[in-house]
Amino acid sequence: MKIVFLTTLSLEQSTVIGRVLPLAKEFKKMGHEVTILLHKELSSRPPSRDPGASTIITGINPFTRTKDGKKRLTGLRLLLRLKINALRAAWHLLRVHPDTIILVKPLPENTLAACIAKLLLWKTKIILDVDDYELFANNLSSLLQRAVIHVSERIAASLSSHITVATPFLYYYMHQMVAGNKDVTLIPTGLSAIAPAEGGATADLLSRDSNNNTILYIGSISIVSGHRVDLLPEILLHARKQIPDAHLMIAGTGDDEIELKKQFQGLSLEHAVTYFGKFTGSDVPKLLAHCDVMIDPIDASIVNRSKSSFRTTLALANGKPLVTSSIGIRTDMIPSILHEKFFAIPEDSASYAEKIIALLKTPLSDTEKNMMHEQSEKYTWEQLAKKYNKIFV
Repeated sequence: MKIVFLTTLSLEQSTVIGRVLPLAKEFKKMGHEVTILLHKELSSRPPSRDPGASTIITGINPFTRTKDGKKRLTGLRLLLRLKINALRAAWHLLRVHPDTIILVKPLPENTLAACIAKLLLWKTKIILDVDDYELFANNLSSLLQRAVIHVSERIAASLSSHITVATPFLYYYMHQMVAGNKDVTLIPTGLSAIAPAEGGATADLLSRDSNNNTILYIGSISIVSGHRVDLLPEILLHARKQIPDAHLMIAGTGDDEIELKKQFQGLSLEHAVTYFGKFTGSDVPKLLAHCDVMIDPIDASIVNRSKSSFRTTLALANGKPLVTSSIGIRTDMIPSILHEKFFAIPEDSASYAEKIIALLKTPLSDTEKNMMHEQSEKYTWEQLAKKYNKIFV
């Protein structure tokens, strides 16, 4: 079977890294022919990862990355960029002529491309894959943009024969949108096997900053996407009142990286923080080996209720204690017996620090670690892709 992932994303963006590429890899193992339609970023270096599948560049992202965050196109320039991208994507869909199109996110550009291609690809099945509540997960600047996103969601849902979602919130949201007339399947964003790293720059950096009370934040540094990294400075400040040598390792990049560094400096905590920067799968084992507690700071917003949590699956698979909040899919993923230890009050820095201190003072038992690992087996891409594959039949 020919499968095409129709995205509006580049190879370095989180949905592609965490959801599209792992699914594509598993589908190839099953014997499917997989192609991913991607964007490129003018401001970025060549991709640092092998996609593991055939890729086609259909356009350019409508933003450039700068040291101060993303600089987005606006007005007519934005409309022209999206139109050209959509037309190129539609052309490549017609050229590949897939049996199934997986529409990654119901955004205007790829929804338009799918609509155009569907005029000639009558027998091609379209699956809508939703991993965010796009009305709030994007940096939208006007009511008109929100209206366009909303209309695009409804068109994409109508165009699709099946909808897959990453969280329970999105399941009920999409089920309500289609009034029960389309099948909606919950397929969380899972975890791929991570290749171990040996030595190199990663080990050197971590050994220099090695500490017995290390807290790890790993992932995007972007508040608009629901990652409440702005809470980290206050959390660390509270934690160090009882554990003076508590140290925070931040692995990842994003729009709010510079502002976050200013926050730490304002609290005179810059010496207690190590910035690892962009990481790859081979870096993760070393990062986990040098941390005592992971942290996933969130609030109770719709954005976080609709998101999967990479940090949660990573903690489960590796038996690492995680301080987060009982929001969205996290409540289902983490064994109930660990809720009291892991869940802090959303958006409450003091509550997060309290849980971190308790876990640093009393580490998890082997039984608790094994329980987490067993729970994580439901969230491997090998298992989730089998569930996805049943939709193709």
